Amino acid sequence: MDNQVWGIILAAGFSRRMGEPKLLLPYKGKSLIRHTLDECLKSHLDGMIVVVNPKIKNLVEESQIEGVNEVILNDFSNEGMSTSVKLGLQSLPDSVQAAVFLLGDQPLMTSREVNQIIKDYHRQPNCSIIQAKYEDGMGHPVLFKRNMFPHLLKISGDEGGKSVISKFKEHVYYSEMDKQVIPDIDTQEDYKLLIDGE
Repeated sequence: MDNQVWGIILAAGFSRRMGEPKLLLPYKGKSLIRHTLDECLKSHLDGMIVVVNPKIKNLVEESQIEGVNEVILNDFSNEGMSTSVKLGLQSLPDSVQAAVFLLGDQPLMTSREVNQIIKDYHRQPNCSIIQAKYEDGMGHPVLFKRNMFPHLLKISGDEGGKSVISKFKEHVYYSEMDKQVIPDIDTQEDYKLLIDGE
């Protein structure tokens, strides 16, 4: 099938600020990463790739669930997020015309946000980037069309797609989410707020 849209879940960080592997922490009966994966599986994505840090015990197994097309081991996680972005892109089949980037540490993200991005991608054929716009700022998910892939493959260090979004502002469509920005769970304080909000 042509014009496929796949998700790339970035889950290869070291959880340095958390002090323990955050993606395996429990929330509502399952790990943080499983919340992200399950919502992606409920969405209209045509396929999914998860990029993980092989040094984090049990993360590979936790990500290898039915519906995930491939789990990529990033042996260069210490060189920054750009390595995960590139590995994800390089693993996509040729039939994929757009990639939606998602973060493994956003358990409050739902299939609704993913589907809104995909819907706006189909509605805005002249835009090469679709970024989620929340009431209090920009965030994930972010979609890049295939014509943006070469630019993403040039990023380095710990930058994600921000530099590409800045460079091609006129090609960005902001997808209105009508809610507060979805938080990353980076620290013990973030996790406590998440648990307290259950």
